[in-house]
Amino acid sequence: MSKVKYDRLQELDHSNFEITKGDPDIRGWDVRYRNGERIGSVEELVLDTKAKKVRYMIVDLDENELRLEHRKVLIPIGFAELDNGNDDVLIPNVSVDQLCSLPDYNRNSLTHEVERKISSVFGRKVNVEPVKPLQSSDRATVAGEDIDPDFYSHEHYSTDNLYKNRRNKVKPKLNKESEYDDGLRLWEKRTEGEIIDTSDLTNEEREKLLKYRRELYRQRRYKNESA
Repeated sequence: MSKVKYDRLQELDHSNFEITKGDPDIRGWDVRYRNGERIGSVEELVLDTKAKKVRYMIVDLDENELRLEHRKVLIPIGFAELDNGNDDVLIPNVSVDQLCSLPDYNRNSLTHEVERKISSVFGRKVNVEPVKPLQSSDRATVAGEDIDPDFYSHEHYSTDNLYKNRRNKVKPKLNKESEYDDGLRLWEKRTEGEIIDTSDLTNEEREKLLKYRRELYRQRRYKNESA
């Protein structure tokens, strides 16, 4: 089986997509365990560029309160829940043993085999090799690997738990004199769905959009400190 990295999965910041308006952007948020212990933070999201859906969050285990080794791991998005009152991501159904068993994340070696290993850690039975070859009409081949069309049709990859408590929350507004007004304009350039395609933007426009997103995060994260 090929172990070549495929481009179907990409980090959000390295893609032509952005989170849609109305959905919280959890990058930079703390990740917390069952009793509130800090596990790390969401460094980035990994999306499926073909399906236009988020599949994983990259969790940096730095400065965790469970004495876990400092490294980066992938956690399927279906395990994440947003805290009701704070900008925290909760993973109540993930055990410490599972966190320790996850492979290290490496952007340059994210293969379907790695995805199957992650699924196995969380108790999902997946075949290392398909039981029988899929018909050409039922599969997508990416960089020499056969992608089971039903692989992501599992609760591990559902975002229902993630956004259920934040669907009606309104994003904070910037002051009128903010230097990110252009970013705000670009932010309003939306399409329907979980993520949007920004491939039609120029590099300058994409940089403005990125700066605007980071300003939103900065205001949200530190608003209590300035109160």
